[in-house]
Amino acid sequence: MNYQPGVCNIGPAQQRRRLLRGVGSLVAAVALVGATFALSWPRLVLLASVFPLYGAAIGVIQYRERFCIGFAGIGVFDVGDGTSEVADEAALAADREKAVRLNLKAVAVAVPVALAVYAVAVFVA
Repeated sequence: MNYQPGVCNIGPAQQRRRLLRGVGSLVAAVALVGATFALSWPRLVLLASVFPLYGAAIGVIQYRERFCIGFAGIGVFDVGDGTSEVADEAALAADREKAVRLNLKAVAVAVPVALAVYAVAVFVA
């Protein structure tokens, strides 16, 4: 696997790390929702699920896209041979543009899901 600016900045090992973090964040979101009901917390607490849901979404998106937004932010890539610096300004700009798009995708997933969880809890309860 090769580094491709704005397309791919992580290899299989880094992809797995992102996927595991995404799954862990999803578990945290489920735990928050479960704790809210089990401990009779105010339903408003369910809106805080947006944070672990964002983590779940960004983890899966980074895995699927083979792209780390954090690496883009600091100007590095790791496609399997260790971390290297992105030296070209155009490549760095392409990476950062993709990072913004992926962040927006994750927000577009997390916010509606958190609102749906809250709405279901309020209207069902």
